[in-house]
Amino acid sequence: MKGKTAKWLSVLVFSMVFVSACTSNNDGNQDEPASNKPTNAAETNGTEAVKTYDPMGKIDPPIEVTAVRQLDATTKFVEGESIEKNAWNQLYEDEFGIKLKYLWVADPTQYNQKFNVAMASGKLPDIMPVDATQFNQLVEADQLADLTEALENYGLPITKELLTKDGGVGLDSATFGGKLLGIPVNPGAVDNAPLLWIRTDWLKKLNLPEPKSMEEVFKIAEAFVKQDPDGNQKNDTYGLGLDKLLYDPVFGLSGFFNGYHAYPQIWIENEAGEYVYGSIQPEMKEALAKLRDLYQAGLIDREFGVKDIEKLIQMGNSGKLGMFYGVMYGNSYFLEGKKLDTQMDWVPFVLPSIDDQPAKPQLVFPVGRYYVAKKGMEHPEALIKMLNAFHYDWDRTKYPLTAINQDGDIAKWMYALVTGSNPTQNLDMYERVSKAMETNDESLLDPKAAGQKIFYDSLHKWEKGDIEGWTYARIYDAQKLLYEYNKNSGLLMTKYIAGPTATMVEKGSTLEKMELETFTKIIMGEVPIDAFDEYVTNWKKLGGDVITEEVAKWKASK
Repeated sequence: MKGKTAKWLSVLVFSMVFVSACTSNNDGNQDEPASNKPTNAAETNGTEAVKTYDPMGKIDPPIEVTAVRQLDATTKFVEGESIEKNAWNQLYEDEFGIKLKYLWVADPTQYNQKFNVAMASGKLPDIMPVDATQFNQLVEADQLADLTEALENYGLPITKELLTKDGGVGLDSATFGGKLLGIPVNPGAVDNAPLLWIRTDWLKKLNLPEPKSMEEVFKIAEAFVKQDPDGNQKNDTYGLGLDKLLYDPVFGLSGFFNGYHAYPQIWIENEAGEYVYGSIQPEMKEALAKLRDLYQAGLIDREFGVKDIEKLIQMGNSGKLGMFYGVMYGNSYFLEGKKLDTQMDWVPFVLPSIDDQPAKPQLVFPVGRYYVAKKGMEHPEALIKMLNAFHYDWDRTKYPLTAINQDGDIAKWMYALVTGSNPTQNLDMYERVSKAMETNDESLLDPKAAGQKIFYDSLHKWEKGDIEGWTYARIYDAQKLLYEYNKNSGLLMTKYIAGPTATMVEKGSTLEKMELETFTKIIMGEVPIDAFDEYVTNWKKLGGDVITEEVAKWKASK
């Protein structure tokens, strides 16, 4: 499989299969049917009027809600429909008394510019999707409505459950001074945690044990280079694969650094309770020194500094690569190699540690979009009701799937103004599929989650020796590792869970370029290991200290 094909596969598998649309997030947690009770109805308990809240009821009298949104030029509509006229907009009006009016709609390439103009002019709509940077700006300008009570009073149980399944990270990122100022869309962070992938057929051929420590990783890398694992009597195999980006999720070094309890490019908490940048901590220097040794010993490709992911994929598919750190679907890039050599088997492992303390895979903050309401909006619960609508299991007679979900190749769920996500959907998949496999009971799968059936069938294929089941079977193995990590609090989320600060925007690319260039030169032996100390000094001087102050200010605001 060529690189572009592999990238397409990852998008297909891990978007279309794993990510369900509006009605697939319930996992059986169906809420009670909506009543037609007005949303602000008052009941009498014998002595006084008590306000009641109906998450699925109409706002009475009906209201008009203004909004803006992105709309890709390739978005498809059936004849007679548009972004202004579709089943979702009609649903909002019929079920909730919300008449949606778009002030403007923009292509993704122009959206930010138009939105920035709207912010500067003060002409904000009632409800709007914003990225993390825009969210920060609106928070600082005190332009957002407090959604705390709206979510508490009007959020369906399934809505609240999905918003808290990430351990509260998303909601915490949107909460300032006890006020919830936005609804986060969290696709989940766990799937991007680094794991160690190894060709276990080479391990078996060379009689090597599965790695339990970093020292064993080094021995495996050496054996893969020097003991001719492909049996062609040539010195042409590589121990540890990586590309020139260093932190690329597929062939990056984050997992290696994590084995040294170092956490590059995320923010961690030090012993004083301060948030500090992981890439400038002493543990990084120790890990870089070891990478330098591995490079000098020929255990890392000497040309990694000029190789991109495409070349690494070619190397793996041609049977020349034996190990890499990467994401849970890393094996999918080597299906072509598996078909050429059926003995090839890439298997995921937990991250080995340099000492007796477990290594914690690092997680980057995954929330890139929030739904917010303008400060002063009379009915901010309208936003929550729209989110409820996305998660609700509607009567299929009244709202058929072809109207609000998918109609052939037309993704109608994308017409919804407010959408949601399940941040643990793949972990849920693993739990459901594992129970179904243990009992050989397919009925335990969620019929609304197509990906579960695909994994279940693939695992049975692989058990029977069908190579077509291999990709999903090994991804399932990786999900098992991530499931255990998550259950045992074995992952490390960055402490800074927000959009870039002002100085990050201004100086971030320069600082990242300096980091990449310095670390690459250290590994390749072009500069001494003490160049790390110079890098730390320069990082602080060229904006890092200011960024750290901004992060501290953000921490205090929480």
